Amino acid sequence: MRVLRILFFAFLFFSGNLISQAATNHPKILVIYDMEGVSGVSHYEMTWVDRPEDYARGREFLTSDVNAAIRGLAAGGAGSIWIQDGHGSGNDKEPDLLVDKMDPHAHFDFRDRDFDPYDTGIDGSVDGIVCIGMHARANTDGYEAHTVTDRISYRINGVDFTETHIVALSAGRWGVPVIMVSGDNVLGEQLKPDFPELEYAAVKTAKSRALAEPLPSAEATRRIEEAAKRAMEKLLKGAYRPFYLPPPYDFQLGFQNWQQASGAATAPGVLHDGETGVRYRSETFIEGYRLSLNALRLSSDTLQVLIRILSQDPQGKNIWISSRTPSGRAG
Repeated sequence: MRVLRILFFAFLFFSGNLISQAATNHPKILVIYDMEGVSGVSHYEMTWVDRPEDYARGREFLTSDVNAAIRGLAAGGAGSIWIQDGHGSGNDKEPDLLVDKMDPHAHFDFRDRDFDPYDTGIDGSVDGIVCIGMHARANTDGYEAHTVTDRISYRINGVDFTETHIVALSAGRWGVPVIMVSGDNVLGEQLKPDFPELEYAAVKTAKSRALAEPLPSAEATRRIEEAAKRAMEKLLKGAYRPFYLPPPYDFQLGFQNWQQASGAATAPGVLHDGETGVRYRSETFIEGYRLSLNALRLSSDTLQVLIRILSQDPQGKNIWISSRTPSGRAG
């Protein structure tokens, strides 16, 4: 294990030089966007595709933020710039971004099927990653704060994770650093300990999880453009290193109640960790990340609530008991 770690740290050292060398050849940059941290988004309906009028405004603000990042990256010396939908409304369908209004210096990453931008969306073909419109981690006071979902807290090797951390550790597999992020003031503070060299553009102030106070549009776009330009210039100088945590990866997911945790603990290899948590280990980050998504899918407490309702009603209790007998076994 010690030898592997020495080799990995050597890889990190040389990857910095490789990043610098790649940068001299106009590096390829991947921009992944979410919507909750977009500058003008101040209430949740603006991120929901099923609220057409509000969502239309959210898309305009998103496009403005992404275009500001593109301009800054291009001015800082980027070569190819690719854009990915990380919010989930798009990918193989119409993306959240208004592609017809996207700055022509960039290309949108259209694919013929849905994909996970935090997993299969990242590979070693890029030299740096920018995250636009990101949000604070779950159970904090950031605007629309969550990690994958607002139902869980997410820790790996003792580190509290935001979704930006997930992107960064995924990119670290390829020696690729996250160089710039935009979002609210709360996320900016959460990223400082683990990403001290990161360029961050705070584009709004979180007043609560449901309310944000945006900056004027001109100021927000200025901050994003300047942060992206600075990040690009720093990448050219080899100032970034990929985010690294040593394996094995110790995942801890905390849920809202014991029913959710019990559901998550039915995933292979996942164990209870206290009354409302689960825990497991994986040898690779991506293996553990994918298992977390599976545990999350199994964490819905709908069945547990139904069982509790049935057990508290005399007639329902009889139905439940009969369903568990050999002659009436459920499933």
